[in-house]
Amino acid sequence: MTINDALMKDIVGWDVRTWSKAFRFWESTVGNPREVLDCLELGAGPGGPSLWLALQGHHVICSNNSATKQHALPLHSKYSMHTRIDYQDIDAQNIPYENRFDLIVFKSVLGGIGPDGKATLQTQHVAMRQILKALKPGGRLLFAENIRGSVLHRLARAVAYKMRRACWRFMTLAETREFLSGFRSYELHTTGVLAMLGVNESQRNALGAVDDLALNRITPASWQYLVYGVATK
Repeated sequence: MTINDALMKDIVGWDVRTWSKAFRFWESTVGNPREVLDCLELGAGPGGPSLWLALQGHHVICSNNSATKQHALPLHSKYSMHTRIDYQDIDAQNIPYENRFDLIVFKSVLGGIGPDGKATLQTQHVAMRQILKALKPGGRLLFAENIRGSVLHRLARAVAYKMRRACWRFMTLAETREFLSGFRSYELHTTGVLAMLGVNESQRNALGAVDDLALNRITPASWQYLVYGVATK
């Protein structure tokens, strides 16, 4: 199906120009749209990826650690997809399925996996091993995650998270590759330099245009703040 700008904004939610690149890339991995896939979204929040999959006709379990339906129902109801999506509370460190799913998807999740949302390298490794367990042989993980990025990104986030009294563990690009080492194959991409510094979506879109025009091409991958891709079990 064609995703227009309004739908993409609802699916992605924030920094749409940058994060929508993950969905555009994933579109080529989902396969024949006439084949119904068994899918799981982890750490869904409002459930944008679940909506994206359901609109393509796939069977989806949408999950958060808690209060899944409360968080995700409003968005899914807006597009009359709530009756085609199952809602379950699932801890990504203890997924109660094995060899079950054709697709597992997450967007901006690993940095908050841990007790009281305080992630560690270990809790992130556990979650990735659980994902691998829950996928069928040949199943695919679609992932998009914040990474550490440049010194500029780290400074900006330190200020923002201190103001919010929140925390997040931003993994490195090298750690991302290590997390994916148990998969048979994977492909990943990075993007994003200035866009996240915008204070509203209009500014993020304008800065994202600068990223697309030049900065994504000339900066090292480790200086960019978003990694996305697909991994096959």
